Amino acid sequence: MKKLSIIVSSTRPTRIAPAVTAWAAELLGADWEVTVLDLAEIGLPFLDEDQMAGTGIYEKPHTLRWKSAIDSSDALAFVNAEYNGFPPAPVLNAIDFLFAEWHGKPAAIVGYGFGGGQRSAAALTTKLTNVKADVVGTVGLVFGEDLTTEGELTVTDERTAELGNLSRRLAEALESSAAA
Repeated sequence: MKKLSIIVSSTRPTRIAPAVTAWAAELLGADWEVTVLDLAEIGLPFLDEDQMAGTGIYEKPHTLRWKSAIDSSDALAFVNAEYNGFPPAPVLNAIDFLFAEWHGKPAAIVGYGFGGGQRSAAALTTKLTNVKADVVGTVGLVFGEDLTTEGELTVTDERTAELGNLSRRLAEALESSAAA
C-alpha cells in the first residue's frame, strides 16, 4: 500500500491539530498507509545544520531521523494551522532542514482557521513549491462551519469530499512521477 505521512504543523500546547489530524488520518487511511509525523513530538530545533540543505550533507541525528521519515513517505499531507495568516514556524523550519527529499514529492495541505487557513495554505504552498514538492491542492476547515476553536469537529460533507479528491490527486501525482 502507498505510504502517506501526515505532518502536523502546530506545536502549541493548546492546539487543535490532533483532532484535525485524526479526522484526516481516518479518511485518508482508506487509500493509504498513514503515518503521523507530529512536529511537537519530533522536536526539531531551529535549523542547526552546518551545511546548507541543498548540499545534501546532514550530520545531526535529528536531521537524519527527519530525512528518513520523509524519504520513507510516498506522499505528504500537511495539517496546517493559520497563525496570523501564516503557517506555524515549526513547519517552515522542518521544511528548511531538507532539500532534495522534497523534490517531486506529492503533497496536500489540510488547513484550518477562521478563513479555512487559506492564507497560511498559500504561504505553505509557496514554500513547498520552492523546494520542488508537487503540491496537488488544499482543503480548508473553517472555524464555525467545520470545527470549533476548541477542536470539536463538525466537518461538512463538502470538506470531506474535498479531502477525498485530494487523496485521489495525491495518488495520481505519485503514479505520474513513477511513470516518468
